[in-house]
Amino acid sequence: MVVLKNGGAATDAVEIAIRVLEDREITNAGFGSNLTIHGDVECDATMVDHLGRSGAVGAVPLIKNPIALARLVLQESTKPLSLQRVPPNLLVGQGAADFAQAYGMPLVSNDILVSDPSRDRWLRWKRDLERATRDQEEELARNRRKSVTQLETHDYDAPAGSTKALSPPPTPANQAATTDASHWRRLQSFMTAASVLPAAQPDPPAADAAPNPPSDSCCVANDSDGVDEEDSDIKSAVDDNMEWLSPPSKRTKTQRSFDGPGNQEVTAAPAEQHEPTQDDDYDDDVITDTVGAIAIDCMGRIAAGSSSGGIGMKHKGRCGPAALVGVGTAVIPADARDPDQMCCASVTSGTGEHMTTTMAAAVACDRIYNSVKKENGHLVTCSEEEAMKSVIEKDFMQHPGVADSHCVGAIGILSVKKSRDGIWFYFGHNTDSFALASMSGEEKKPVSTISRNHGNASFAGGGRSIRSRRPRDHKEDKAKA
Repeated sequence: MVVLKNGGAATDAVEIAIRVLEDREITNAGFGSNLTIHGDVECDATMVDHLGRSGAVGAVPLIKNPIALARLVLQESTKPLSLQRVPPNLLVGQGAADFAQAYGMPLVSNDILVSDPSRDRWLRWKRDLERATRDQEEELARNRRKSVTQLETHDYDAPAGSTKALSPPPTPANQAATTDASHWRRLQSFMTAASVLPAAQPDPPAADAAPNPPSDSCCVANDSDGVDEEDSDIKSAVDDNMEWLSPPSKRTKTQRSFDGPGNQEVTAAPAEQHEPTQDDDYDDDVITDTVGAIAIDCMGRIAAGSSSGGIGMKHKGRCGPAALVGVGTAVIPADARDPDQMCCASVTSGTGEHMTTTMAAAVACDRIYNSVKKENGHLVTCSEEEAMKSVIEKDFMQHPGVADSHCVGAIGILSVKKSRDGIWFYFGHNTDSFALASMSGEEKKPVSTISRNHGNASFAGGGRSIRSRRPRDHKEDKAKA
């Protein structure tokens, strides 16, 4: 607010506000961000000005304040290049870091960006990942052994229409003497009944014929190179009666597995398959979220920005919503012909892949700007509060790409709408909590709150308004005249 009161631009205020949050380890942005699966910090950030121009960086390493780099990209994108080249407004990965270094922005080591809490989270999640992988491999091994046992002990009947005389099952003594031939013969007979092997297959050099499988059996797979013949011939057969690896699942809370506030429900292994550890008692009631800011300067120009470290244990190079205009940040500029000079800005936080699918920030901005909501495939006029609720419940949660996803959708939206008559502040979320604050130039301290809902992905929202005195006084003066 000091920047704005001293005549600073809205983009200056957005950058300063987000830089303060990036320097605090309690947020998932800049210092203390979530780590990639390799233990590195890669951040996303976007800055959008009052004209809708943007600068953004994605998955950028070694940058202490990603929002500052996004602001730099925005500034340089407004300058022409030689030979009519088009300047970039989005840079990712090492290219973004090289751009920062070329323009004098210092690079820092990865260790400087890693806080103790973020390292602890990464170590805990790494153990959980290793344990889940180990449990899955053990379950696969158990099912594989069980399938081999079922195949070896299965009493097969002769297929209908078979004219070949069958010998009784081999005795243990014969099996011990001709193990390789018996296994090969049993698999050949099994596959022949399922019409998989060619008809001109030579007979094995053994006396006893293997039992034939029932006609409704299914057979798949071939031998792999480098696999022991005795084992691979049996393990490659598949029986429809076999129990496949499909452990029951339930929804459980996991902390911040998305680019946003609060908790998210995900499908996890049942409790009996998850051994409790000391880390399970870890206090996760801390704030480690994506951050965003919207500012309006004394000239009435609006700007918005967002910054995030992304989801924990993410793939290297994963670009999150905070780097995408229209997904994490959006601005609808004022029309020069509009007498009310209406403009709107939105920043979002939540499951980034879902927000990318729904273009969350752009949709929210459009709905709030026009005061409409979607109803039965059509847009109808409504209040801004109803529009915010409809964006989350219908445009986001009921979007086919979100509803049919295996991941639970979570989102939080912050929007500001400005006209000559005042400024309106709206927010909504379906997460457990959403922290926010606002302040005008006429207020002595900011108004802050942590909104909480009743869980089960229900909607919670609110807002406030700041009326402008000057337009009202101007109208009163005209009325008196």
